[in-house]
Amino acid sequence: MKKAKRRKDDHLTVILVRKAGVEPQRLSLSSRFIKGMIIAGCLLSGILLFAGITYFQARDTLAEAKKIKAGHEIQTAQMEKLRQTLDEIEEQREQIADQQEQIRKLIGSPNRSGEETSSRGMGGAVSRGNRDADLNELIEETSCLQELMIGHEEEIAQLSSEANDRIDIIRATPNCWPLEGKITSAFGYRASPFSRSQRKTEFHNGIDIAAPTGTDICAAADGVVIEAQWQSGWGRIIKIRHGSGFVTWYAHNSVNLVKVGEKVSKGQVIAKIGSSGRSTGPHLHFTVEKNGVAIDPMTCLP
Repeated sequence: MKKAKRRKDDHLTVILVRKAGVEPQRLSLSSRFIKGMIIAGCLLSGILLFAGITYFQARDTLAEAKKIKAGHEIQTAQMEKLRQTLDEIEEQREQIADQQEQIRKLIGSPNRSGEETSSRGMGGAVSRGNRDADLNELIEETSCLQELMIGHEEEIAQLSSEANDRIDIIRATPNCWPLEGKITSAFGYRASPFSRSQRKTEFHNGIDIAAPTGTDICAAADGVVIEAQWQSGWGRIIKIRHGSGFVTWYAHNSVNLVKVGEKVSKGQVIAKIGSSGRSTGPHLHFTVEKNGVAIDPMTCLP
């Protein structure tokens, strides 16, 4: 039981009665003390309220930070995956472009694909400021490469159709390497290998391919043998007439395996490597003529 009595001297007396028969206890509180307690309680309540608000705000901020971090990690993973996809598409595009070039060489078709796309030249860290823009750029580039791939596939289909229509011409085009070896002399003017003076030049109407004596020499295309004999300077030589004005020479052979008038197929062995005639060592001299004029064999070979 609690009783309070207000005194004239601005004190508050609180009488505490525990139970009957026990003398009550008196607690005297000044008004100044009571006001101080009220103010302290208000301050404490304000502090607690401020701490609570700050805590919940901090919790929300932390949750938002975790959400942003998770989103950043997801976007980073997406960008890395897109980069890998771009690398794979670019590699496939280059392979398809090489195939297109080989088919064009086979059928003599001009390049219709226009200018090649430049390399992507991408790299570096992604900042938070441009992360979204970089991701959108990667997505756009992936889409462009995919469209380019579709264009390549359509052109390959068209080139394949042309190849089927022109199979005879393809078989007669000298685009098969006559052997594997090192090219020791290219097409065009060169210093004469038989002169001590480096100033003396001569026109080389083919390419020289070095290989060990006895290595197989193959026909570069389907055709008919028009010459197979010993010729001054060239040693043992074979000439084959193909379609579309092509004639190929194979010189300095150790032995010729075909005769004049014989039909040969692309890739068929027709002779063996040697060093007959005017030669400094075992090699094949390979010439390609187009309508009677020697051309660089590398324009035909893949």
